[in-house]
Amino acid sequence: MKKAIHFAWGVLALFALSVGILWLAQASTAGASQTAKDIERVWLLKQALPGAERFESVDKEGIQYEVGYRGEEVIGGVFHAVGTGYGGPMQFMVGLDPQGKVVEIVLVSHKESKGLGTRVADPVFLSQFRGRGGPFILKKDDPSGNIDGVAAATLSTRGVIMAVEEAVKTFHSVWGTGEGTSPIPPVEREE
Repeated sequence: MKKAIHFAWGVLALFALSVGILWLAQASTAGASQTAKDIERVWLLKQALPGAERFESVDKEGIQYEVGYRGEEVIGGVFHAVGTGYGGPMQFMVGLDPQGKVVEIVLVSHKESKGLGTRVADPVFLSQFRGRGGPFILKKDDPSGNIDGVAAATLSTRGVIMAVEEAVKTFHSVWGTGEGTSPIPPVEREE
């Protein structure tokens, strides 16, 4: 009987030690995992707004976006947008300058077919949007359009157009388009 009690205490102690080790391992890697996510997020933001040195997250009227700065100068904003491609939702970060013109588009996630729908992330295709504030019209839908589609990926192409239009529309809905006004207001900083 004494042997069984010692054995039970030993198993209990081993269990408690294992739980403690697992808890410590999870706690120490949770911070590293969050740090890796933060690094990836900043890297993606810098792809969408290459000239920015730092970013500040803003939540205005329920719309979340990032304002990019070079020094103290606002150089643009990064807006999150979703378009629907052949494989389903495609998530983008769209960098816009202070006038609401596209700086860069980053495809963050998708479920498009390799070799077809994924070609919408091609820099040559995306370059058609740079420096423009819309509207964006697929030439296949309207011969006077301004966007050449990706062959065999019309739904994915329309998904990109939809996402970029959404980002530009959101930009203007939050700040308006009035002459002489900066569409990206200074961010109030908490001190």
